[in-house]
Amino acid sequence: MKKNNVIIVAIVAVVAIAGISTYALSKNDTETMDDKMMSNKSSQQSVAGTVDKNSSEYKMYSELKGEDYDRTFMANMIVHHQGAVDMANLALASAKHQELKDMANNIVSAQTKEISDMESWQKTWGYPASSGAMMEDHSSMGMMNDMAGMTEKLKGLSGDAFDKAFLSLMIEHHQSAINMAYSGQTNAKHDEVKTLTKAIVDAQSKEIAQMQQWQKDWGY
Repeated sequence: MKKNNVIIVAIVAVVAIAGISTYALSKNDTETMDDKMMSNKSSQQSVAGTVDKNSSEYKMYSELKGEDYDRTFMANMIVHHQGAVDMANLALASAKHQELKDMANNIVSAQTKEISDMESWQKTWGYPASSGAMMEDHSSMGMMNDMAGMTEKLKGLSGDAFDKAFLSLMIEHHQSAINMAYSGQTNAKHDEVKTLTKAIVDAQSKEIAQMQQWQKDWGY
């Protein structure tokens, strides 16, 4: 009888230890999953967290819905993108740091394609052209003046003077684009515009972070 009792106690102990181990493993897995979820959430916030909701641009575009958003956004973003391309082309010729030239090359490539896409969508959806010889929509004239002013500030600069000015102006330029695009994922009518606005927010948020790091690294 005593021997059986000892066996029973031993079995109970083994089961209890196994239960504790299983609970510990489960708890660790849960904590790991929670950590990953928190990390992913933090990453998402860092990508989309640069919008300035107090800016006039954000307020304007957040109030536009459907085709009103799509038409106004594209009319102005085509011009906005062209301004970035013009600034980036100057960087390819005048920047001191190769890293900045590489980013400028990416800006030219990506935003030239996006300009082409938006101009095609304007035609497909019957929106008035906002650029080129066939320009009908003059709502972006103010944006044109702003972009020309930014580009003009870079002309004649070279070396560190150029890089310092370019980073400051392009961070401001990217911030403006994010403020315009941020509402597109919910407010735009066409899926193509929703996809584009998300891509702009994601890519330009990352580029802002990179440029801010360069400002620190290069002592600007």
